[in-house]
Amino acid sequence: MDLRTILAISANKTDHLILADCLDRAEPSRFRLNSKTALERPLDTLMDPAIDAVILAAGPETDYLLRLAQKHVPSLPIILLRDNMPDSEQLRQLRDSGAQDYLVRGQLQDPMLHRLLDYSIELKQARTTISELSSRDALTGALNRAGFRAHLERAMQRSQRYRFKTGLLYLNIDQFTNINDHYGEQNGDAVIQALSQRMLSKLRSSDSIARLGGDEFAVVLEDVGTPADMARIADKMLQAIAAPYYLEGQHVAIDASIGGALFADDAANMSELMDHARSAMLQAKAIPGCRFVAYSDHLQFDMQGSSTLAAELRVAARHNQFELHYQPRMDLERGRLAGLEALLRWNHPQRGLICPGEFIAECEDMGLMKTIGYQVIQHACCALNWLGDQHMDDVVVAVNISFSQIQDERFIAAVKDTLQRTGANPALLEFELTETTILKDPAVIKASMHELMQLGIRFSLDDFGTGFSQLTHLTELPISAIKVDAAFVRDLPHNVQQAAVCSLIIEMARRLEIEVIAEGVENHEQVSFLRSQNCEQVQGFYYSKAIPLQQLPRFVQEQRFKQRERISS
Repeated sequence: MDLRTILAISANKTDHLILADCLDRAEPSRFRLNSKTALERPLDTLMDPAIDAVILAAGPETDYLLRLAQKHVPSLPIILLRDNMPDSEQLRQLRDSGAQDYLVRGQLQDPMLHRLLDYSIELKQARTTISELSSRDALTGALNRAGFRAHLERAMQRSQRYRFKTGLLYLNIDQFTNINDHYGEQNGDAVIQALSQRMLSKLRSSDSIARLGGDEFAVVLEDVGTPADMARIADKMLQAIAAPYYLEGQHVAIDASIGGALFADDAANMSELMDHARSAMLQAKAIPGCRFVAYSDHLQFDMQGSSTLAAELRVAARHNQFELHYQPRMDLERGRLAGLEALLRWNHPQRGLICPGEFIAECEDMGLMKTIGYQVIQHACCALNWLGDQHMDDVVVAVNISFSQIQDERFIAAVKDTLQRTGANPALLEFELTETTILKDPAVIKASMHELMQLGIRFSLDDFGTGFSQLTHLTELPISAIKVDAAFVRDLPHNVQQAAVCSLIIEMARRLEIEVIAEGVENHEQVSFLRSQNCEQVQGFYYSKAIPLQQLPRFVQEQRFKQRERISS
């Protein structure tokens, strides 16, 4: 194992002595401590490529150093050294500011510190690589839609915390289909690439660009003062875009329309900010010769498409048009069905089955997830009864639970009522929570989890490794299983970082007597590696996509046949 350099920053010399003793006792010797009581050139120190992780004592400069690191070296794991356990609000602030984990003075134990550093370094490295791949547009290198939403949310959080304004620009290329029609998609892609680079060249280092669709972009402007400031940046972008493009021996001119909105002047949340910026863009398109419009309450715009979707979703929730498909979870040791993850589908009367990626965000914004969530739990309980009738009475059904559900004061009573009405076995019902959900209000969620556990319900931690990755979740919460996110399985076993992270997670869970379920398994090599690491369960397309409940008996028969073939061979 490579020697890892740990930077300790604390004005308290005792901290350095204790940390040095702890790290010196690591077997094999794999840590080198670099101690600093203060930083004369903080940015240079944090950006030193020789530094693998930082242990930062909480103090007057903590916020500044965290913000500096988050902006310039987001891949650097930073662990805060505190006098006490953080409360829920402090924990949220740690996450928002970029800290990966925390330590408490007086509670330092050698194995815990060694594992935390190993885990933090490996996880951060792998997560950074995977995040870059999953959040970037393949054509332009700009943020994609998922990356954009996550980045905008973080920018708005920083805006609230540091009391500056965040601007959002929506840009649409005018009549871009004409480019593809006349010059072909290859030339169209080249224009998109060139246009993206031109816009990027006019932005500040603190700004970020995203490609939301074929010819639609968004730009996040951090620390922008007024609509006039947005207008100046938009004008620079429009001038850059307007310069002719050379296609097949011809100079081609392109125009664009931009709309802008400010948080928190024009919007109170992300959904409003996006709607208002896009509305202003539509208004810019509607005005001849106009290229930029800043949002105001007086704007008149056409939101028919959005309104139609919202209306259809309300009808869908009212008429119970949502249904569940179930993705099998396979026990690797026994080669049999161990559980099912219930996945939501919208059975649209005209469009047929629609996957959640097309409507979940809108449902969250509309406040429909609580209503839909109760319907999902009802369906899952009925599925448990059906499985019992099919002699599959040991199969667990897992349901994803959102924050809006579990913090609802009616949630526990509603779950109790559903269990009583359906007669479903609560020991076979599993609620999946993400780390992000838990961190929104750890105290409230912990209390709800313990009360639900008294009913017999079990819990799994979904997307493990992609959130704040607090190890205390595994020791303080009633978690029976952790689900390794598909991002850490995707390139197994060839990706060394992913393999290291998976091995660490599985070994840690084994010592804590927690089951491990690996998601996103798509090939035999992944299965073989995970089996060799003693991963208990897997799910993914290698075995099956999410299927209707009625297809499960056939799936089980097929797996039994395959298992007999493997044994006989």
